[in-house]
Amino acid sequence: MAPVSNGDGEAGRHTPMRSLFDERSAYLDRFGLLLVITVLTIVVLSLVDLTIDEEQPMRTLMAAGANAVVGLMLLLALRASGLARHWLRVADVIVVVSILIVLLLAGATTLSPALTVTTDSAPLLIVLLAFCVPIVTVRRLLQHREVTAQTIMGALSAYLAIPIAFFYAFLAVDWAARPFFGVPEPTTSFMYYSLSTLSTLGFGDYVAETELGHLLSTGEAITGQIYLVTFVAMIVGLYATGRHARRGLDEGPEARG
Repeated sequence: MAPVSNGDGEAGRHTPMRSLFDERSAYLDRFGLLLVITVLTIVVLSLVDLTIDEEQPMRTLMAAGANAVVGLMLLLALRASGLARHWLRVADVIVVVSILIVLLLAGATTLSPALTVTTDSAPLLIVLLAFCVPIVTVRRLLQHREVTAQTIMGALSAYLAIPIAFFYAFLAVDWAARPFFGVPEPTTSFMYYSLSTLSTLGFGDYVAETELGHLLSTGEAITGQIYLVTFVAMIVGLYATGRHARRGLDEGPEARG
């Protein structure tokens, strides 16, 4: 790989960012499948209660499957964001091992109800994986210089990944501290609350009862508003710039004539 030259024309050293991401990746900007998986995940988490029930062992496996989908989302996001091949292999190993651990624990929980703590809660690793999805997606979108269909799908994917990440964060608080809402609620309520908080609808039928819950709730609302303001402005600005440039190219020959 040729050395990168700096502003003075001298060959500079490769920065960590350039070695971490590869702008020539074959998977770069392929956000379509990520968007589909993200939407389906929201639908499932909104309709299916993943609370462990000793009389319904399939719920344990469904909870593990939902956690595994978060890992899949991260792998898709890393590929679309152009993570370099070497680091992509490392990420694949970490995520696949994490998914296998979750599935194995789910199987063990199905056989021994005493282990339900491993699946009816949101392990810290799952929370971290979930938050990585919008972060790496946004990082790639910031590299775009014109608006394409992939830009739109990537922006939507990152936005819809935010409530999923906070959904797992809320579950983690619910498990680690006292009940998030003060009383036990089905997991579908957490997805509903996360979507309502992100959009700042504020129906008031569910309210966080813990200090950490208050912080996470306001943090999600602020994150959603900042995202909309900054990315809508970015997309509009890129679209206007690209349109102006195309118009200049179309009018160029006539102006010279």
